[in-house]
Amino acid sequence: MRISGIRSIVSFFVMALCLLGGLLQSARAQSHTTITGITFAQLSNGVQIHVVADGILQATVDGQPWMTTVQGTTMSFAMPQARNGMEKNFFSTKYYPVSYVQVSTAQNAVNGIGLILTVKNLVSTSASLSAAPDGQGIFITVLSDRTIERKAKGAADAAPAGTQSVDTSTLVENVNGKLTVRAVHADIHSFIGEIARKTGLSVAIDDSVDRKVSINLANVDPTQALQSIASAYGLALSKIDGIYMMSEGVPTDLASYHLSGTESFRMQNTQAATASGLLPNFLYSYVHVNSEQNAVVVTSPTQMLRKIGSDLASVDLPSPQISIEALAVEFTDTKDFNIGLNLGYQTSTSISTIDTPSGVITYNSIGALPRDFEVKLSALESSGRARVRARPSMAAVNGHAANIFIGTQRFIQTQFNQNGQVQNRIQPVNVGVTLAVTPLTGGNGEVTVHISPTVSNITQIDLQTGLPLLSSRSADTTVRVKDGETIALGGLTLDQDQSTHTRIPLLGDIPLFGKLFRSEHRSNVKTDLVVFITPHILPNEKP
Repeated sequence: MRISGIRSIVSFFVMALCLLGGLLQSARAQSHTTITGITFAQLSNGVQIHVVADGILQATVDGQPWMTTVQGTTMSFAMPQARNGMEKNFFSTKYYPVSYVQVSTAQNAVNGIGLILTVKNLVSTSASLSAAPDGQGIFITVLSDRTIERKAKGAADAAPAGTQSVDTSTLVENVNGKLTVRAVHADIHSFIGEIARKTGLSVAIDDSVDRKVSINLANVDPTQALQSIASAYGLALSKIDGIYMMSEGVPTDLASYHLSGTESFRMQNTQAATASGLLPNFLYSYVHVNSEQNAVVVTSPTQMLRKIGSDLASVDLPSPQISIEALAVEFTDTKDFNIGLNLGYQTSTSISTIDTPSGVITYNSIGALPRDFEVKLSALESSGRARVRARPSMAAVNGHAANIFIGTQRFIQTQFNQNGQVQNRIQPVNVGVTLAVTPLTGGNGEVTVHISPTVSNITQIDLQTGLPLLSSRSADTTVRVKDGETIALGGLTLDQDQSTHTRIPLLGDIPLFGKLFRSEHRSNVKTDLVVFITPHILPNEKP
């Protein structure tokens, strides 16, 4: 009896705990805050967004509650215990730099509890997040890079001295099927309603449209009048089953989406992200980038699609291509290291001389190469005092770099220690001259060339690591020349000591007497390299 009574008591407590847990879980599920509105206020240094709720509202950024600052063009705020009690979820604003604010339900939301508030800005900026003084709402203050002078309280409604008050009257006349309309700061719903009454047209305007219209049209077709009003204020206008439907240009719901169009404009010569950034800032909410197809996707009223497509075509122009011709001439002398190249080039004003033995990297704009240049160069080659190392040529898009390497890739054997064992490996080393040439033209027949040369050679091998030690010199300059003129780059001097060992097999290994059968030859080689760079603007191919 006692055991049975104890079991009954334990069962009772277990059931009570389960019931209490269910009640707590149900209470927790019903514990939420409803967002009732979003308002905007223009500040002198930005925009303040006030999210109003009927209870305590908490927001987090990247899982961190009440972060003081947020950076970027797209800012997301999570509100896990909130639900949307507003009639719409998209709020477009004219307050720079905010483009729009959108409220969406989180993917893991249960019963609609859990929201994501996204703030889209026209430029990358910073914002601060703070709680409302009463706790029922939050403030998001988005900073601006522009300073706006704030009007004194009541100044917005007061007309300047000596001016008349704002006229909000409207005039709509229909004479023989032609409209004459005039409106100054008139409510668009009342104004379009008057047009519909005078013409007999069936017109429906979405409730989200909130405009004050100022327009003056004389003797126009009623349909043309509606199209003019829609185009002037960025509204979508479509005729469906004989009824003209008007809504916001940026789709915010199914009704406005039904009146808009979407078109993808593929860019042929420009990156889609670059092209979209060249459009006016107020089109930011209409434009999206499809990187995979290099296309700009536009969702807007159909009459705006043609205009935006035309603007994109005007910026999607092919960039000029510039051919870079390089001639590398090497001069070598193993006797007195006094070899140099002294060639005169007759320019429009003077004679330019290039002297490379100084060891200083120098640049000279020598104009067009003289006609006898190749003849003189061939004579130097025949006498063994010059050797053409390379004649590379490549094309680069305007403003992009072309990399030219003049030299050899040498392979040396190195040793390294791995797990206590000495192992050998082959190490490739680039020895020579590397040129990074970036040409830029503005279409005026001139080319601005940015040249960055680097000269490298092996000095010695590190005895501890076995790796080669490289000696390198670099320079940097920008030169402007005419199309087809030549730039001479001198002072690219390489100074190397070479040692050659020879011996007779077996006899050279005999102790003491082996040196009689071995020989060593040392030489010092100094090489002067002159590079002639000639840019040519390539003509654009016509489609």
